[in-house]
Amino acid sequence: MKHFFSAFLLLAYPILSFSQLTKTTLEVNKRFHDFGKIKEDGGKVKAIFSIRNTGPTPLLIYNAEPSCGCTLGDWTRDPIAPGDSGTVTAIFNPKNLVGIIDKTVGVYTNAHFSKVIVLELRGEVIPRDKTMDDVFPYRVGNLMFDKEMIELGDVLHNKKDSAFIVMYNDGQYPIKINNISNLPKGYSIRAEKNTVAPSEEVRLYVTLDGSQLKEFGSFNKTFRLITDDPEYSEKPLFMLGNLKYNFGHLTKKELKKAPKFSIDRKENDFGIQASGSFVNTQFVVTNTGKADLVILSLRAQCHCTDPSIAKTILKKGESTTLSVKFDLLGNAGNFQKPISIYTNDPKKPIIEVVLKAKLY
Repeated sequence: MKHFFSAFLLLAYPILSFSQLTKTTLEVNKRFHDFGKIKEDGGKVKAIFSIRNTGPTPLLIYNAEPSCGCTLGDWTRDPIAPGDSGTVTAIFNPKNLVGIIDKTVGVYTNAHFSKVIVLELRGEVIPRDKTMDDVFPYRVGNLMFDKEMIELGDVLHNKKDSAFIVMYNDGQYPIKINNISNLPKGYSIRAEKNTVAPSEEVRLYVTLDGSQLKEFGSFNKTFRLITDDPEYSEKPLFMLGNLKYNFGHLTKKELKKAPKFSIDRKENDFGIQASGSFVNTQFVVTNTGKADLVILSLRAQCHCTDPSIAKTILKKGESTTLSVKFDLLGNAGNFQKPISIYTNDPKKPIIEVVLKAKLY
């Protein structure tokens, strides 16, 4: 048995040696390609890598996988004979990819020491020259705007805040701003100039007085710029922001004596109810702090929820009732709506209660 096993090893050795000889090697002309600086709108660019078979047997390129969808790889599909070369091509599309290029292509082969080769694409995409449509994407008639939303961000309840948008006259004649319509209380609008000349840019400023607003939380208001533009005289624009109570002026002593909001529960489940029915509930709100608690506003997510509160100012230890009417107008299944309560409690400026029901 011992002699038989030794003979088997002797016979197997030449076979193992031949198997090792079937493995080939390769050489790549470069490991990375530098595109340099290319324009975003310059179209696709190509990088070609040459792979030479330096071994005794055919070289096979099984696959080439780019690091992302922006590089499309192609490669020599046929076996590459010893001494010959094949190619791997990477195509890069710079559209919407401004910045440094750092992409890779993984090449999978049957080479003995290079089963996976990582090829790199380098360079920088320079932004394309912007058109007027890029700078002023919102157009109404002959007036173009850099945006249709005037974003005011967080507005404090006792402060004023402002923001602006830029208008551009793309027409052949001056456009006069005659009036502003639908402007809510607390908002004021002022243009740098009342007449916008052709090819002229003019800023339109919006100022908001937080002390004039009654509804805390996010807001989205629409107003119309009334002009003499012969195409579209009325230009609808929007103002976005969030009204917040200003706690920044409170001292440490005042914070210790601040009001504290307390509510008997955070949700009310009406259980199984018929769709289209009306239900009511009440929550008990208490001031457990030392200073007066002010209920600044109540915000419902939809018209199906109607909250009201008996008292908006609560002394120390005082309680009141938050009443809610719930219109269960919806499809069968789980139905749930939140109500946001805004207060002058610095630790609980916003409290949310939830109304639930299962409709049939």
